[in-house]
Amino acid sequence: MYTHTSETVADQAAGLRRLAQFRPVKVMAVASGKGGVGKTTVSANLAVMLARQGKKVMLLDADLGLANVDVMLGLNARRNLSHVISGEATLEEIIIEGPAGIRIVPSASGMHNMLNLAAT
Repeated sequence: MYTHTSETVADQAAGLRRLAQFRPVKVMAVASGKGGVGKTTVSANLAVMLARQGKKVMLLDADLGLANVDVMLGLNARRNLSHVISGEATLEEIIIEGPAGIRIVPSASGMHNMLNLAAT
């Protein structure tokens, strides 16, 4: 038979308090098999709206061939995901800040080698 002691209850409560300190990462994905349907527009607007509500937001442009979220937001990304994949930059080095403080991981546009990445 299991009995509760004040020490056991205190330990459980301490564990719950520790868990409450961490803010879990929430991920949203906007995807479609067809180009030109507004994925970037929806993603950029959603990111800005969430940031304006006080959320910490990072937007990853995962279009490896025709990326344009940085251009759409009027930003000039000097480096992008292709530089990380080639080892020329770290992920932290390519992140740029956008409207409402969103952080953006820009991808490459018009780079055919990004369309043909090998699985390793």
